[in-house]
Amino acid sequence: MQSAMSSPCEPLMPVVEHPAWSSDARCSATERASWLFWLLPPLALLALAAGALTVDIPAAQWAHGRNYPRVVRELMSLAEAFGHGVGVTVVLATVFTLDPKSRKSLGRSIMAIVAGGCGANLTKLLISRSRPATSDLFHVDSWQTFGEWLPLGHNGSGWQSFPSAHTATAVALALTLSWLYPRGRYLFALFAAAVGVQRVLGGAHFPSDVLAGAAVGWWCALAILRGQNLRR
Repeated sequence: MQSAMSSPCEPLMPVVEHPAWSSDARCSATERASWLFWLLPPLALLALAAGALTVDIPAAQWAHGRNYPRVVRELMSLAEAFGHGVGVTVVLATVFTLDPKSRKSLGRSIMAIVAGGCGANLTKLLISRSRPATSDLFHVDSWQTFGEWLPLGHNGSGWQSFPSAHTATAVALALTLSWLYPRGRYLFALFAAAVGVQRVLGGAHFPSDVLAGAAVGWWCALAILRGQNLRR
């Protein structure tokens, strides 16, 4: 596996530098880029989640009817492992075994991934929403799937749809792997997206749950990863 070294002020997104810029100016520009990369994508995902509320019920009805090829369902079931604790453990164990140089970053990598999943689970304590599989999809609208505020875990798994913790974990894992192995970032993003699709097709979440989970996973993971020398 190939990875690259970065400095503490390495940008999270490309920054065009002028030859006359001082070192302080370059660091300031990369810091601004870092903040934008942390804030803007999750805000866009939350905006999409708000818009997805209008299609949550039709999408859940379509998924409930399994109006898609069986092979898609089987592939998406396999994809779930990328957002599951066991699957994440296998991925990290593989990295630890095959790339000894990455071991110094393993602790922070674990923190970032755990932060993504825990951030989503903590949000579930604040907002209750019924899962598609436990909702009367043909007699409710999207807003009626939401229940009481501050359920604090007393509502059971059937009312813990928002946001998707699997998706949050998958996004956090994809970001962490992208920092360690930038060349694979598009592949890791595809894996994370597949987890989100699987959660909808499996009746575990509405599309807006998945998008909100992705935003939470992004925020929480990059709160740990921002500005850190993870790449070697």
